[in-house]
Amino acid sequence: MTNWDARHILRQLADSGRRRAILSAFWKYGEAESRAVALAQLARALHFRDQTLRKMPLEKKADLLASRAGMKEFDEMLEMGLMHYHTHDASTMLAAFLDAWGIPHKNGEIETDDYTPPDAGAVRAAVEQLTQFDRRDVAIYLASAGLLMGGAWREGTWPVVDELAPALS
Repeated sequence: MTNWDARHILRQLADSGRRRAILSAFWKYGEAESRAVALAQLARALHFRDQTLRKMPLEKKADLLASRAGMKEFDEMLEMGLMHYHTHDASTMLAAFLDAWGIPHKNGEIETDDYTPPDAGAVRAAVEQLTQFDRRDVAIYLASAGLLMGGAWREGTWPVVDELAPALS
């Protein structure tokens, strides 16, 4: 089973447009403190002034963050981008999967800790049922769910991502 960390998700599953959308979500929806830390780390890594980066358009900042995806100090920001992307921009798909698994939620945000994470069979069944969503988007979502939720979620989602990934190349 592949270890679908944020770097692998963005490099192996997301194309350039999706990568930009995911990392733009970090800049749009992330907490001010997290964005400030990201700007400071980008400035240091790229030898830019913070002020120069602050003035850049959202898409350019997303591209610069993507260019640092191989650096461990940016992992948390990449993970936050994945979370914000799915809870804001891809919430319809997120909600559809949670509905398919019978997990209570409000607009894609899980409302309780009292639920059973889906096993690989339930994940496969939901993928087969929810054909209205692009397979690449589904793979990114499932890999992200396993990464961000951990434990049983990884055991249920990551094997299915491994099955979907070869067809995305």
